[in-house]
This record gives sequence, C-alpha cells and structure tokens, in this order.
Amino acid sequence: MWRHRIPTLCGILALVAGGAAPASEPPAQPELSAQPGELVAATIEGAPVRLRIVSGGPDRLVLNADYITQSGIKPAPFIGGANLNIAGRRAFKGKNRPLDFTIAGLAHKGRAFWFFDAPAMPGDGTIGPWALPQSRVTLEFSTTDASSQRHDFSLFGGINSSSFTGYKEESFGMAVGFDLDDPSPHPIASAAAGAAVARAYGGTLSGATWDVEILLGVKRPVRLMTLQRPLVIGPLSIRQIAVRVRDRIDAAGRGDPIPDDSQDPSEIVVSAKKKGPGPAFTLSIPRATLAACSRLTFDKAATRIELWCKPNG
Repeated sequence: MWRHRIPTLCGILALVAGGAAPASEPPAQPELSAQPGELVAATIEGAPVRLRIVSGGPDRLVLNADYITQSGIKPAPFIGGANLNIAGRRAFKGKNRPLDFTIAGLAHKGRAFWFFDAPAMPGDGTIGPWALPQSRVTLEFSTTDASSQRHDFSLFGGINSSSFTGYKEESFGMAVGFDLDDPSPHPIASAAAGAAVARAYGGTLSGATWDVEILLGVKRPVRLMTLQRPLVIGPLSIRQIAVRVRDRIDAAGRGDPIPDDSQDPSEIVVSAKKKGPGPAFTLSIPRATLAACSRLTFDKAATRIELWCKPNG
C-alpha cells in the first residue's frame, strides 16, 4: 500500500493516507488574507463551511469529525485510510478522500483528512498555505505601519508537508516554523535542536517540566532553557526556549543532554543511541515571540516567507 507522509514542525508530524496519489502544487492565484484564528467562509462540495488558516501545519485540509458525520462525506474507496503521526508515533487513525472546495472565490480540488477520535477544532476544519489555491497567503495580527520592515526567509515544504523555513549555521541546522495559533510564551524546540542551540549559545535548563500542546490535544513535556547569548533569527532575538524533555516517546524527544542547574527528577533521560527514530531538529516560534511583528506572508511562487516587524522591537 502506498503511503503519504507529511512532515511538519513539532518534531515531524505525518499524515499517512493509504494509496493517495501524489498531488501537484496549486497554480499561481491571487492573495488570501486573514487573521490568526479567523474562520474563513468556504464551500466543500458546494456546502458552506468555515475554515481556519493555519501557519504551523499540517497544511492539508483537515476536517472535524462532526462535520464529516453531518455532511455524509465518505472516505475514498480502497485508499481512504489515514494516520496522523507525530514524530514517528501514531496519534490518530482516520480517513481521507479528494474533495472540491472553494475559498475566497477560488475553486480547487484537494485531499481532505479527518480523525474521529481527535478533539474538535473551531469551525469545520483547518488548511495551510500549500493546500490553498492562492499563491500568496497572508496572516495579519497587528498594524503594519511606515516603520515596519520586511524580513525574508526561504519557504520550504509543500502540499504534502507544512510551511516552514530553515536555519543553519556551522555547527547545526533546524527547521523553523511560525505558529500564530500557539499560545506558548516561548519558542518550542525538539530535544536535539535544544541541545544544539545550548552548545552554541550557552544554554542551561532550569525549573520543573510542563506540558505543551503539539497538535489536536496531543501534549509533550518541556523545560525552560535560558541562553547566555541570544539566538538571532532574522529580526528575532531569542533568550529563552521551551525544550522538549528527552524521552523515547518519539523523534522530537531524542537528543543530547543539556546542562541542568536544578536536576529536576521528573525528566526522563535516555541515550540518543538507543534504537528508534533519529532525532528531529525543529523550532516552532509562537505568536508571543512575534510581539514586534504584524504580518506573515507565505509566497509560494517566490518560495519566500515574509515577516513584517518594527525595528528594535
């Protein structure tokens, strides 16, 4: 059976659709603008729906199970199965099928996924930049004034992936995403990315663990890491990062140890050389870290992410 795997941030998330054929990139179309959390009017198979545009993936059209039940949509015959995997670990089992949808006046055909045991999302579902028919997708979350400056990042991913950029320096590299729906006060790093940043910028863990939501109610433990020198990504200067606790749950929990000033006994420490998936190097940037910024655009034609921020924010 063929498999679709859709990696995103949060330590590699995958949607696995049995037998799904490879999808082509959407053609160049006008721009779609929305606010984070806004429910955008659309239609699916001619019926009205409300979809939330997400910047942190997965980009595929993901529908609430309640909507599927009410609409009577059935999975594709023979190839209608799907799994939602987070960092190599299956979180939900579901279904998929191709559907016609229209959003902001543009019609498109895309493959939709749904998971009956996943918690309901606001509205009827979510969709990300690569799965939308528009070539530019903008999320506006503050006022862009004359002092704002545009910062460009390379756009990676695709319709079977999420929308993210990359960060690389001499000693390490990682995938970096911007998640405007994440209420976290700090960026969230996988264990391996956190260890790499700690070595490069003098990072130290402190305090107890707490849980952060990765996706659809799935939570993972993190601890706070403080850097001696800031990690600078474009206009962002980052001093503190929530780092995934080292464990064997999934690939996001695999990585080298980080210096610890409190020896929290609740952290599970294992060797990165144990059998299992290789470590994931990811960093997810929440809206709180973008307090000086106002607009995020995914330009698929130019393969560019544009982030507008005030100087010295």
